[in-house]
Amino acid sequence: MEELKNKNTEYLRSIGIEVPGHLPRIEDLHEVNPRTAQDIAGRLCALAYVIGLGFDAKGTDLLEHLTKYDLMSYVSGYENEQLNHDIIEDQDKINMSWLTECAQALAWCIGLADLNHFKHCDDDLAHKIPFKTDPNEFIQKATLLPISEIQEQSDLLYRMHWYARNCGLIGQECELSEGIISERRKAIDWAYGVEEDWDEIPLDT
Repeated sequence: MEELKNKNTEYLRSIGIEVPGHLPRIEDLHEVNPRTAQDIAGRLCALAYVIGLGFDAKGTDLLEHLTKYDLMSYVSGYENEQLNHDIIEDQDKINMSWLTECAQALAWCIGLADLNHFKHCDDDLAHKIPFKTDPNEFIQKATLLPISEIQEQSDLLYRMHWYARNCGLIGQECELSEGIISERRKAIDWAYGVEEDWDEIPLDT
């Protein structure tokens, strides 16, 4: 884990992002419970609907499809609450729209997309995820990238998140979007198994 930390710190330095060498290591494999490819694919399919709340889709319509395709077990508690509200508050709507970046990260975990943390999610990401059609085959056939790659991303995003947040604290111009980085970190840390409950994933820096 120390080698991974040093590797990512050096990589970030090489692209002009300075992070302190004293930042801690992330959790080792024996401290986490990584998700299966099926967990990740199912969550990705559920997100395809939940994200709609950020773009004025009706929760009742989304719930109908989530239930029809047995995806409710992949919906977080907070998301379930929002799906059942008649009116979505502005901040909650923003939160739902940012889930597109979580979807990009989860799609990467199962080999459907690349990860470029300097730009927003792919324009064609939605077309890679089953929507209003049975996702069972998609979920069952999903395959996971090597856990070492997901671990490496978890470590990298932690350090990027520290940098982006620190830039905000000291008023420094930042090459990274804290929104993109924090959402992708949340998704990757969930996939890596840092925390079972999506709504409780710590994003400390």
